[in-house]
Amino acid sequence: MIDSETALTRRQIQIVRRLSRLFRVDRCGRLRRRGIDTVRRLIDRRGALIEELMQVDARRRAFASGTPGELDLAMMSFATEIEQGGRHCLAALAELGAELGRLRGEGAASGLRGESAGQLLGRG
Repeated sequence: MIDSETALTRRQIQIVRRLSRLFRVDRCGRLRRRGIDTVRRLIDRRGALIEELMQVDARRRAFASGTPGELDLAMMSFATEIEQGGRHCLAALAELGAELGRLRGEGAASGLRGESAGQLLGRG
């Protein structure tokens, strides 16, 4: 059991850095090359680390002192990673939406289509 404030702070910094790396791996697309089981384990690991971070943070706050600078820096880096990940997800969703629209035949007419199936016969 970790009980000193310094040890708790070190553990919290370690967890935040690990979480930042896991989110970065996801944002950079490295999970796309992995099997679904590996991806599921990494997502579960992120969830477990977030849970541990909340527990360690609550125990550290019980000492009632301020947040150390190194922890602030690690948390800012993590927040930046989360923000970038969010933007990446929104961009990916927009791309998927546009692709789905093209597959459904939505958007500007791009050529001559035949019958009810909408198969492209030629472009003008």
